[in-house]
Amino acid sequence: MIKNLTQNQLLLIAMATVLLLLAAFSFYLLQDPSAPLPFAPAPATITSTPLPSSPTNTTAPTSTSVPTRQTSYTPFATLSTPNPESITENPLTSVPNGTTPPGILTNTVTIMPSGTSPHTGTPASTTITPSPTITGTLTAGEYGVTGRVIKNGTPVANIVVEFQDDAAPRQSTTNSGGHYWFTTLAPGTTFSLTFNQGDNPQLTPAAEIASLAWIEGTLPTGINIIDLPDFEVSINLNGMIFQLQTPVDGATYSEAAISSSNPIQFIWSLYNLGVSYHVELGPNTSDQPIWTSSQAASNNLMWNGTLDDGTHISQGAYWWRVAVTKSLGNYNLVVYTQQWDILFNP
Repeated sequence: MIKNLTQNQLLLIAMATVLLLLAAFSFYLLQDPSAPLPFAPAPATITSTPLPSSPTNTTAPTSTSVPTRQTSYTPFATLSTPNPESITENPLTSVPNGTTPPGILTNTVTIMPSGTSPHTGTPASTTITPSPTITGTLTAGEYGVTGRVIKNGTPVANIVVEFQDDAAPRQSTTNSGGHYWFTTLAPGTTFSLTFNQGDNPQLTPAAEIASLAWIEGTLPTGINIIDLPDFEVSINLNGMIFQLQTPVDGATYSEAAISSSNPIQFIWSLYNLGVSYHVELGPNTSDQPIWTSSQAASNNLMWNGTLDDGTHISQGAYWWRVAVTKSLGNYNLVVYTQQWDILFNP
């Protein structure tokens, strides 16, 4: 059939075909470019599988409150200043752990057992109660002087001590808390507070008590009640006894043999935190020394037999002892060992 078509007919068929194709292409251009072609196969359908849901937390969330930041802070701004006349010293009161009565400032000290964390468990608590103090009534121009007498760190009662300033010496006896009380009219003057073993024979063992001791210094001014440092009268501290060693008690020497080339060596043990030492020697008939050495930082000293008045030691019975000086801030503590005998023959 195609063979019977003329050339013009074939040309018309070709042109019609081209026009048809152009019309189809124009129709395609007028559609949504993202739309699939009419002859394109349908896209494969993708089925999305949802992810498994997260585990559900059945525990209700804990609410956390965020504190409001302060723009300014004044330490102790809420504490009021008490009237000094209304302050009363009372023994410390034990309160249960974690509770404080309103308006009361407590000084309860909690001692944790070894190995116990303060954040776990219930630690044992100990309340430290201070020993009673002595107070007195001060008249115009009077000032109080007080402090404690201690024996190896423990306050002791019924101890006689003597106080001297610019007036005559006077004595006081410590109360159950180891406190003494004196009055003075002369702040700014030198003073001494003295302990004598002879006035306190009840203290035992006698060999571990200072034969003589005192606190010395200058009374401060501008203070109505002057609180002196603790007055330690024991010479056995931390297991170390401050005592004489050489010459032994009752040692005998020839007074004529003592010289610069043949001196006597005095040796003693050290005192806890002592600063300087000196040796004293005196006759058994008197408490006053007739020779006092220079200060020494060590625990031994040589002596050639020369006394304070320049004379040489003579035969007779004598005693010797050592004193230590220890700093107590603005004051000094002077403590003496027990006395030992020493004999000098011709």
